[in-house]
Amino acid sequence: MKKELLLIVSYWLLSVSAWANINTEATPSQREDLSKMLLHLTDSLEEDYDLNLLPQVRVLREQSRQLGEKHLQARSLLLEGLIRQHFGDYKHSLVLHNDALAIAKNLDSPILEVQIYLALAQLEMDLERFRYAQQLLSRAYTLITTRIDAEQSKKLMGEYVLWQGSLYLLKGSYRQALATLSKHSLSEFRGLSSKLALARAWAYLSIGAYPKARLLMNSNYINKSELSQNLHLRVRYQLMNATAYLQAGEFTSAIHTAKLALNETFGTRFLTEQSKLQKVLAGAYAQLGDFEQAHLYLKRFALSQQALNLQKRNNKLLQLEAQYSLAAQKQQLSVLEKDNALQAQQLIQHQQQIDNAHLAQQRGVLGLLLIALVLGFGYWRWQNKRYLITLKQQVAERTAELAERNKRLQALSFTDSLTGLNNRHYFFSVIDAQIKPQSSPQSEKQEMIFCLLDIDHFKKVNDTYGHAAGDLVLQTVADILKQCTREGDLVIRWGGEEFLIVMPNMTHNEAIEAVERVRRQVECFPFVVNEQAIQVTCSIGFAPYPLTNGANKSLSWEQVIELADNGLYMAKKEHRNAWVGLHRLNHPLNCSIKHLNKDYRSLINSGQVTASVSYQT
Repeated sequence: MKKELLLIVSYWLLSVSAWANINTEATPSQREDLSKMLLHLTDSLEEDYDLNLLPQVRVLREQSRQLGEKHLQARSLLLEGLIRQHFGDYKHSLVLHNDALAIAKNLDSPILEVQIYLALAQLEMDLERFRYAQQLLSRAYTLITTRIDAEQSKKLMGEYVLWQGSLYLLKGSYRQALATLSKHSLSEFRGLSSKLALARAWAYLSIGAYPKARLLMNSNYINKSELSQNLHLRVRYQLMNATAYLQAGEFTSAIHTAKLALNETFGTRFLTEQSKLQKVLAGAYAQLGDFEQAHLYLKRFALSQQALNLQKRNNKLLQLEAQYSLAAQKQQLSVLEKDNALQAQQLIQHQQQIDNAHLAQQRGVLGLLLIALVLGFGYWRWQNKRYLITLKQQVAERTAELAERNKRLQALSFTDSLTGLNNRHYFFSVIDAQIKPQSSPQSEKQEMIFCLLDIDHFKKVNDTYGHAAGDLVLQTVADILKQCTREGDLVIRWGGEEFLIVMPNMTHNEAIEAVERVRRQVECFPFVVNEQAIQVTCSIGFAPYPLTNGANKSLSWEQVIELADNGLYMAKKEHRNAWVGLHRLNHPLNCSIKHLNKDYRSLINSGQVTASVSYQT
């Protein structure tokens, strides 16, 4: 309470100071004070986002506006937008970012414009609108390379590379992310070397290359003092170490490292890192055979993921409006009750005065007056109760409206807005239930086929005919997939121009017929863009689940999807407009999953892996 009072008093004093300086130019000392305040707030946000910083940010913005410091005003808008973005208030965050961008454009400040474009790209990534994020990053790259000199653009280029790689990681394009993050030497960006090294290490871990990830994490590019000061960065570093231990098979080290990191996340808002650490712990305990602990952390991981999804799709603005409305109504009720008590007390005092002064002469008139007052008071009380009933009805209607909106938000979070197909969030929420009946196969019919489809030369369609044409092609291909699949099949918008089809209870030969039917339908469909017919083809890779390697060890569904992705990559590299489907792994197959993914084509050619292809080799 004392801290809040101090913040209010300081905000009032600074506001009075700003009011006193209206229509005056900022002195050098005032500019220096504002710059120090901006630096302090920026450093505070580097460590953690705190709502208590909002009053100070608003004071900085108001003083900057009064003193005509547009550059500082834009930066304060950007800071407030970042805080609101962190707490899920994306609507106001977007407004603040755009206000800052308008000021930066009027100032003709390309460096500030680039920083705002990068911040907007982060916001779009949080909202999972990856296409808009890519557009913003492209604008930032254009400004960096055309309007900013080489010395000033070095740090901005490092931030661009960091967020472009992060975008690819979020989209699941790990090799593309690795190519982007490895294009420049880490020594070029000293201030960002730790973050870039960790992003590159995460890309290596995502493709299973943990030795390279370890080399990066143990290199001099990781600033140990920066890790000790920045809790968020330190937790991410420990998460990557735990993941590397898990991939290397050092399960005890993975558990020890993950628990240390998990303890540091308690009391923080690092929900994403918490869920990943819990998943690592579940995997490590499962590998060690401690299934009780594995199940415990798996449940915690599920709860963290559920909380994370709820955090993304809850509309913070509606919640704040509802809370404010309820608080205002309670305040009105309290004021009305106080008025009632005060008026009743005044009536009694007035009545006593009248009785003392005119008891003998005006008894009759006094009685009539008392009757009138009682009737009036009763009528007023009746009106007051009606008003309270109306307020309660409005609260109930508002609550029902909020519940309905939350229900619609949940449906939207599982649906791809462009194609109408289910998205990755929906897939991850139902896949465990889908594969559970497949855990004990009884016949060949019990196989579940995971199929990845990619549109050939899709970038060329976008570049030649525009993004509207690309959207039309994606929507048409989605319709074709709906028509060519069964009612019980899952058709998922996997990301970009990729689609995932999950076909349960299907044999290998039936899968060949299904994917060939899809390939022919896409190849023969008359795509018309701007009254011009274009040829569109697709490449497909698929693999069955469950699948067992030479050591009689069952592969997970995630590894089966990786094998399907390898088949897709082989189809695109060898032929395009083709498919490659894995049938089985022949015994003995003395190689790891990593080696299987790396030498997929050579293992097929040597006969150790049986696969079907739609083209002549």
